[in-house]
Amino acid sequence: MDAYYPTSSAEYQAHVLIAEGVWWNPEIGPVDIGLCAAYAALSRYVKGEDLYLPPRNSSELQSILRSYSDHVINSLFSQIRSWARSDYRTPAAYATAREQCAKSLRAILSQSNAISKLIDLHSPPVTPVYPVTALDKDDETTTTAFEPTTASQEIRSR
Repeated sequence: MDAYYPTSSAEYQAHVLIAEGVWWNPEIGPVDIGLCAAYAALSRYVKGEDLYLPPRNSSELQSILRSYSDHVINSLFSQIRSWARSDYRTPAAYATAREQCAKSLRAILSQSNAISKLIDLHSPPVTPVYPVTALDKDDETTTTAFEPTTASQEIRSR
């Protein structure tokens, strides 16, 4: 994660702030929640958590990251309902958190080769396809599964 969000980044700092004080720190606001959601979404993707279909292109990657970040934002806002500050429980606060998260993720994805590196991170390995060979019992000749046998070869094999 240091390649994307170093420990000096605002996203990492917000993640630590929320992880340590989500229940008691009244200074945590929608911007902090958005920054934390960006960090958590990218961390979840890098670890491969709940990634059943790896992305094939940038729009699928962005969709996965948006879904992960929405989960974090919803979770954090549900945890701060008991806070005395009612201004955090408004649609504007939710929109601010989503906007901050999207801005942070866009900054990461706009770096050179970031999208291709993230997509390649969970791509299935490329395996070469080899033809299957079969050995005839009678005349010890090999035929590949990709070559059709002719009628004369069928008669000789009997």
